[in-house]
Amino acid sequence: MVRNVYLYAVMLVTLVMMIGGSVAVIMSASDYFVPGPYYDTYESYAQNHAHNVKEGFAEEVSEEDLRARFQLERDTYLDNQRAYAANSMVKSLAWVLIPLPVFLISAGRLRKAKPE
Repeated sequence: MVRNVYLYAVMLVTLVMMIGGSVAVIMSASDYFVPGPYYDTYESYAQNHAHNVKEGFAEEVSEEDLRARFQLERDTYLDNQRAYAANSMVKSLAWVLIPLPVFLISAGRLRKAKPE
């Protein structure tokens, strides 16, 4: 009797862990395929660069070079978001895969313990 209660408790805990991990995997997958938006606009970026040039922190560059730098910064931001989401997805997958064998072993022992 106590053994069965223990096995059910183990199964409950591992099931909750797997559900939480599954939700986190789905959320990370959505972040990977649809990363968060990049909020800075080119106009804001150009204005900030002009201010830095005026203050002596940056050198004057052409419009094309400034646009290329902005695009590179935007692409780098999105790549970093995707890399973080992929990393998070792998970590969340561990919350599904690690408790799974414990759950299956406990379920098997419960089936063996039940009189037929």
